[in-house]
Amino acid sequence: MDPGADRGPLLGALMRLSHQTLMAEILRASAEAGFPDVLAAHMAAIRPLWDCPEGARATWLAAEARITKQSMAVLLDQLEERGYVTRLEDPSDRRAKLVVLTRRGREVGRVLRAATRRVEADWAKRIGAGRVDAMREALRDLVRSLDLDAANERS
Repeated sequence: MDPGADRGPLLGALMRLSHQTLMAEILRASAEAGFPDVLAAHMAAIRPLWDCPEGARATWLAAEARITKQSMAVLLDQLEERGYVTRLEDPSDRRAKLVVLTRRGREVGRVLRAATRRVEADWAKRIGAGRVDAMREALRDLVRSLDLDAANERS
């Protein structure tokens, strides 16, 4: 193979670069809306909690984010200290806790999702809505496939 033929960013780098652009906009919008203490790492908990208004256990959040339980605990401690989440007794198991977004957490969630939608709309203008939709669907399919592989390895 020609050494010059294998140049330029590979898929992983392209995904990282586009994600960095997205995160910069999300954090800018968050700070402008009065939530300057939200960090990029906090998205690992805020995003899945948005989809679970009834709450979720920290172990599930860690698995969903693909980080350790200890790392998720640190993020949840930070979010709780900042007023974005609270921990409640799990009615199905009094020994366990459910993490839920507070009103402040829901407010920041709305800001984060709106900022994400603005970035997606900008990208759709740049490369076409169909291509953005196709990219979203391809990445969903990939994540589902990877999740299935991981589940099969555990069983």
